Amino acid sequence: MNLIDEFVSFFNPLAGVRRAQARIALDHVRGYDAAKVGRRTSGWVAGSGSANAEIGPALTRVRNRCRDVVRNNEYAARALDSLVTNTVGDGITAKATDQALWDDWCEYCDADNQLDFAGLLELAVRTRRESGEVLIRFRQRLPEDGLAIPLQLQVLEPDHLDNTKHGPLANGNFAITGVEYNLIGQRVAYWLYPVHPGEVATYQLNSLQSVRVPASEVLHYYRKRRPTQVRGMPELAVSLLRMRDLDDYEQAELVRKKIEACFVAFVRTDNQGSRLGPASDSPKGQVQEKVAPGMIKYLSNAESVDFGSPSSNGGYGEYTRSQLQAIAAGAGVMYSQMTGDLSSFNYSSYRAGLVEFRQMIKAEQWLALKPMVLAPIARRFQQVALLAGKTRKPVQPFVWNMPKLQWVDPLKDVMAEKEAIRGGLKSLSASIREGGEDPDKVRKEIAEEREQLKSMGIVVDSDAAVSSKLIDAATTAKIIGAD
Repeated sequence: MNLIDEFVSFFNPLAGVRRAQARIALDHVRGYDAAKVGRRTSGWVAGSGSANAEIGPALTRVRNRCRDVVRNNEYAARALDSLVTNTVGDGITAKATDQALWDDWCEYCDADNQLDFAGLLELAVRTRRESGEVLIRFRQRLPEDGLAIPLQLQVLEPDHLDNTKHGPLANGNFAITGVEYNLIGQRVAYWLYPVHPGEVATYQLNSLQSVRVPASEVLHYYRKRRPTQVRGMPELAVSLLRMRDLDDYEQAELVRKKIEACFVAFVRTDNQGSRLGPASDSPKGQVQEKVAPGMIKYLSNAESVDFGSPSSNGGYGEYTRSQLQAIAAGAGVMYSQMTGDLSSFNYSSYRAGLVEFRQMIKAEQWLALKPMVLAPIARRFQQVALLAGKTRKPVQPFVWNMPKLQWVDPLKDVMAEKEAIRGGLKSLSASIREGGEDPDKVRKEIAEEREQLKSMGIVVDSDAAVSSKLIDAATTAKIIGAD
């Protein structure tokens, strides 16, 4: 009962009873314990704002703190590397309508002329994991630039988005943290700074103006967690405070150990002339004594010495491990991947954890990376190739091959793949595609190799036709010899 209920009950007991009855009935209506109001939930304040209302004010600070822990925290850096490596691997390949033209463009698609297409994807995924989102801008080139396909890609950090562009605009549209929408809720433009705000001198920040770039020229890659979410937040955000607290705890533990190591012995005596070992006077008049290995010192009955004994770890290992497990769960990686600690794993437990982790990586690849980045790039590439007169083939979706998943036990995994193909549960093309290769290219390479081996008189077990003929010939020879 709160103060208002007490006040009403004092002046009007009947009304007070009714209020109490209504409150009891309301508690019964609330079927979820988490929705009840009481002592256990008195300090639980949960906002009801939209995704953009919650992300907008915290976006810049959380993003900067995530970058800081990646720079200065070993576990955060390892978690980021694990996520990026498993998502991109050594490259994501595509089966294009004009494969030779696509392969050639992948070599010079970087606007900075430093990376190929695989390197650009790795950079984009790393930025998205670290900063929560990334921008990829199409850069149309002139004929005199000498490119067969006059198109390149530029990867930009989300800092280029002007967060101050928020609300109604002069053209009748409205903006949400730098992203412009029309009246029917379609993205029509991005407000981008021409240079990174962090590279501009302080006195120039006020003069830095964002430029409106059509949405058709920008790819915005992030993981959408709520229906109305416009901007992305890094997964490490949920573990930032825990990482910070763990760093502080380890620093405090280190300082405690250093202090304890400074105290060797405590001498209790009334005789100022008594010494435990060789002594010297400090500039401040304090007596400093030294303890040497193997030294024996006899003390009178009135004298005693207490040697410093450092305290135990006090659960340091258990606490650190539990915190790292929580951090790994928040970052979306396995504990062993983030720490390199496999002491508590066996084959079965590690494989079970790896299966779930790979499912999350696949969700990132096929539900976010492909529709937001890969498919639009392939579509734009074909459109530019048609306009440049380099191809006459119509625009069609590419078939994407994600990087190969490394086997935990190669023999068991290969046998499982083999049995699935032989049993008709999986096609050979699907198995090859899961290995990050193009099925048509692999089959062509196998056929050419077998023809070459056959011409050289080399027989291998993988050629079932040749092997079966040799077995039949050997069987026939045995039968003839027996007769």
